[in-house]
Amino acid sequence: MMKKHFLLLILAFPVLLLAQSPEKLISKGEYDDAIEICVDKLEAGKGKKDELYASLKHAFEAANEINLNKILELKGSRQPAMWFDVFVNYADLQMRYTTVSRISEMLTQDMVNIQLTDHSTDLEASRQNAAAYLYAHSVSLLKSGKKADAGQAYSELLLVTKLYPDYQDVEILMRRAIGGSANLARMEINNRSDASLSPDFIASMEEMALTYREKQYLDYIVKAEPGQHYSLVLAVDINSVNATPGTVNEKEYTASHKNPESYAATYDDPAKFEEDKKHPDFNKCKITEIYQIKTAVIKGKLKYIDQASGKVLYEIPITARSVFENKTATATGDMFACPPEISEILDKPKMKFPKSGEMITRAGKEFKILLKGIIWNDSFINN
Repeated sequence: MMKKHFLLLILAFPVLLLAQSPEKLISKGEYDDAIEICVDKLEAGKGKKDELYASLKHAFEAANEINLNKILELKGSRQPAMWFDVFVNYADLQMRYTTVSRISEMLTQDMVNIQLTDHSTDLEASRQNAAAYLYAHSVSLLKSGKKADAGQAYSELLLVTKLYPDYQDVEILMRRAIGGSANLARMEINNRSDASLSPDFIASMEEMALTYREKQYLDYIVKAEPGQHYSLVLAVDINSVNATPGTVNEKEYTASHKNPESYAATYDDPAKFEEDKKHPDFNKCKITEIYQIKTAVIKGKLKYIDQASGKVLYEIPITARSVFENKTATATGDMFACPPEISEILDKPKMKFPKSGEMITRAGKEFKILLKGIIWNDSFINN
């Protein structure tokens, strides 16, 4: 019943907003809501135009004045840390410009004196400056090696991702900051796949052989002891485990030497060479390539979770593969025409396919290597 009432409240919110007059919203300083209502009504041809235009002009100019004054104040500080706040204020200005631009033709036709200024250039410049500062400052914080600084670096890198999701190596730095800010982590391996994984398989995944420096960066436990505090959970979800049946593919073709005349040097009798050239199979080699392959794939995800809040701070997918492959070939005819790379595998035998369990175990070892490389990346430890 509570869920139903909550849903009704969500659905009713836009109606409640529209029920409020622009003048009332303006009196409460809720300028952007007033602007939205005025523009919506003017677009729909509802309400009194003159009153809506007056409210729109009042709200638009008052809101813009707040942002522009804040930008002047921030720029006056000449502190590089100002740029994210400058960006936020330009974003408000640009959003407001975009909203009112929906009725720009109406404003022109009705000769309404509202000056629309496109702030996109200033917005992008402040975005670039903010990202550059936050990135550089985060790197500087991480170099200190202090847990508190690493936590601050994570917060600033998170802002960078809001400006540019793929900015430089921000993904790696965020992982470094999360690990570097924690005193101790708890690791959990969760099998969420349809495969039955043995306790030994899970236990081997949990056992990371860490060096002293790696432990100094981030140590971990699997089971918390009484009184033991950890601020970070390294949750590893194994989502799918698959092993394909072994397959054998064969490819038949005929090869020939690019320069058959070079074979003449191996003949003591030139006449014999000329005679052999007349044979239908001269410089022709029939080849059958035999390719065996079997794969096992484990797909999962590593989630960095704040223990206190349960919030997922960062997550990254992991895919590990174990591949068995064997290539051999047979050839008949003029072996001079057989390519060197085929000649090398002519005597190689076909092999028995490994069992699926063995393939999955190998993929598990690769998954563990990838997992450790993500959490205890060399660049985190040695920089």
